[in-house]
Amino acid sequence: MAVRSTHTSPPGAVTLIPALDGLRAVAAVMVVLTHAAYLTGFGVTGGLMGRLWSRGDFGVGIFFALSGFLLHRALVAHRVDGRAIAGYALRRAARVLPAYWVALAAVVVFANPPVRDWALHAGGLQIYVSDAWISSFGQSWSLATEISFYAALPLVVIALRPLRRRGPALPLLVLTVSAVALTLLSGIGSGEVFGQDILVHLWLHARAPQFLVGMICAEALTVPGHPLARLPRRWGSDVVLCLAIAGGAFLFATTPVAGALTLDPATSSQIIVRTALCSVVALALLLPLTQGRANAYSAALSRPPMRWLGVVSYGVFLWHLPVFTALYAVTGLPAFSGGLAPLLAVGIPITLLLSDLSHRWIEVPSSRLAGRILARQRKNERRQDQQPNRSLHG
Repeated sequence: MAVRSTHTSPPGAVTLIPALDGLRAVAAVMVVLTHAAYLTGFGVTGGLMGRLWSRGDFGVGIFFALSGFLLHRALVAHRVDGRAIAGYALRRAARVLPAYWVALAAVVVFANPPVRDWALHAGGLQIYVSDAWISSFGQSWSLATEISFYAALPLVVIALRPLRRRGPALPLLVLTVSAVALTLLSGIGSGEVFGQDILVHLWLHARAPQFLVGMICAEALTVPGHPLARLPRRWGSDVVLCLAIAGGAFLFATTPVAGALTLDPATSSQIIVRTALCSVVALALLLPLTQGRANAYSAALSRPPMRWLGVVSYGVFLWHLPVFTALYAVTGLPAFSGGLAPLLAVGIPITLLLSDLSHRWIEVPSSRLAGRILARQRKNERRQDQQPNRSLHG
């Protein structure tokens, strides 16, 4: 959710995929709608439309797939050593943490949660404690999961090196098998009660299939001529099929087979089905943009309004739920009592304004600062490398 739409194809060449910003916008809209449906009770009372909105939490899976594609592709395209990992960590931290901490600070000021809870949130550790939930910042669990992915990804890329030397397509095969295996393991911790148990189904192992979907798409681009890569390319070239699969899987996920659309506990089989369907939706939406050629779908997602919303989507993710809950607090209306239209009419403009300000004043400056720090380090390292040569010739 926190990276720009660039990838390398082939390794070493950088290509912009504007439509990925648009897909990020779609994911942000889904997340906003699911929280609006929950807070107003529309998810329960709105019939099929309410169920569809409630399953908008699949937008998080799309964010995860985008991160998997973009970050994995970038790391595979470059040498990953200690220096590169340090730079990667600084860029990731600069991109996500300052804006996150500002939004968290606003929530702390107005919601006044216990010190332990906001401290855990500040460190991205809230998903590892049973009762550290801040209701007006509940969406932040996904950032905690994403941070754990950031930490694991360089290790995965390094671990795949020996396989890549033995066969360029072996990493693609291993990642595909891992996605299936981890989908089956995602049901571990089923039956968790919100607010009482540690929600293990939010941990990286349970959400890894969505990240792996993006990583698989990235790996397929590294071996375009291999038989293993032809299948995703063939699917990606059939936009109608991909969108039909995504729509069908999303609709099926609104049925009881994927568990409740609320915070009620889910069985192991329901979590596994939900994980699989979310991964299918993310894959079907991503394939035409990364494996297929230019099409009407990618053109629609590449339009300026969609790209702008995608660019500020991290701020939308951070601010929409605090804004929604603040509106309830200001008006004195009880939650789950309706008011969907007024909530969206007032809450969305405020959220977009805060998102744009966050992007302009926090996200971009912090990322540029990280870039300057890394550039200065590289410059100093080049100077140090040149000094022994000068002494030899002196």
